[in-house]
Amino acid sequence: MTVLIVLPHGSVAAVADYYESIKQDPVKLRQFLQQFPKGGDLHNHLSGAVYAESYLQWASEDGKCIDLKTNVITPPPCDGTISLKQLMADGSTQPLEPIIDALSVRNFERRSVSGHDQFFATFSRFQTAALGRFGDMVAEARQRAGRQNMLYLELMISLGMLDVIRLAASSGRLDAPFGERIDHAKVDEIVSQVITQFDAIEARQQRLLGCNEQSQTSAVGCDVTVRFQAQVLRTFAPIEVYAQTLLAVKLMQADARVVALNFVAPEDHRIALRDYHQHMQFVAELSAAFPAEPAGITLHAGELTLGLVPPENLGWHIRDAIETAGATRIGHGIDIAYDSNMDELLKSMALKDILVEINLTSNDVILGIKDAAHPLPTYLEYGVPVTLATDDEGVSRIDLTHEYQRAVTTYDLNYQQLLYFARNSLQYSFLPGASLFSTTLSATVVDACAATSVGSREIDKGCADFLAASPKATLQWELETRLSRFAARFFQP
Repeated sequence: MTVLIVLPHGSVAAVADYYESIKQDPVKLRQFLQQFPKGGDLHNHLSGAVYAESYLQWASEDGKCIDLKTNVITPPPCDGTISLKQLMADGSTQPLEPIIDALSVRNFERRSVSGHDQFFATFSRFQTAALGRFGDMVAEARQRAGRQNMLYLELMISLGMLDVIRLAASSGRLDAPFGERIDHAKVDEIVSQVITQFDAIEARQQRLLGCNEQSQTSAVGCDVTVRFQAQVLRTFAPIEVYAQTLLAVKLMQADARVVALNFVAPEDHRIALRDYHQHMQFVAELSAAFPAEPAGITLHAGELTLGLVPPENLGWHIRDAIETAGATRIGHGIDIAYDSNMDELLKSMALKDILVEINLTSNDVILGIKDAAHPLPTYLEYGVPVTLATDDEGVSRIDLTHEYQRAVTTYDLNYQQLLYFARNSLQYSFLPGASLFSTTLSATVVDACAATSVGSREIDKGCADFLAASPKATLQWELETRLSRFAARFFQP
């Protein structure tokens, strides 16, 4: 694996030495990485970020039900099913462990179902529990991030997508001229409704976390900045996927909280495979017609492996996402080895600064790809920027610290590589504004802040003006401040 060439000094050298001394101790390593400032998580599905226990508690409070044969949570009345309030009441003899297993991939290896099938089956089982609880879900994700010394989350969510699917199904025409394929006025109505939902989500999660209360110390999670990606469900008919993509780009224009679009659902699904190139063309056409700044296009691509699909469906999705759709970030990127010219593509990704969002546990559970078979070392070797992410931490029963620990123990990462991952998570975020670093590989800051000690509270005017104009750089500066404080704990002059 490529070793980054930044030479540590002072407190950075001290923390790097300590890290090397405890890298083989799982307990001490977990504690170290939990406190290590990790920047953010750029690949995080909100519905999959929530742990099963939370869904069961909310569904109980909301009077919802569960079918114990299928472990599907259902709305009331509980005809032929069981009330979750009754099931979770004190004195109930019904064990929750099998239900939690069914709502996650916990213990999946003890069952006959594959990790892939178990993973994707969970969402339909808990989706009813999520209804009316989106603010609670964001609060849980923010609080967990705050406990891990994180600053930023980009959460994927599909608000309004089912509404625009119904609109497209009833009146959409893909063969019509651009602008006439679907009623844009009605899509705009859905945009307004989604913005209202975002307002409610924001108010609810702020209230749950206590972020608006006057206190000397901020509640855990309140200092975690949250932005959203509009999730397009790609297993629907082409006109319905087109309409969702239109809604996504309109949301990016209408609400600063929506910073990107993404396509979700199993990439190996027959419709996703059949229509993948057409979907990429939708993104290209609509993002050009409704430009956003920054152009937030991140796409699941290459979440495939041999055996899951025929060889003909491997090795071209990553290239298509970049070259056709204009993606500036790629999620997963597992089947890179099957590309017709991997060397050329990787060099191009490095040159174009295309980030790959790496999801180690998810790739292991869903695809069976791990350790030396994972392309993370290859991306690093070619200088393709990468960062670590969780994908669906609730379903996978993990957190971002776990993914850092897994990366460390699998690939023997040095401390500079941890810094690289953390910095990349903000450098390649879709927050507006210029980036703090001209390159994260060597931690070289832009000229405007070159004369100021990075992360310092004493900032010269030129750098202060630069930070004031860039929400992204401001958050990056806070990360550097936290990294300096973290390293100082290990330094004894």
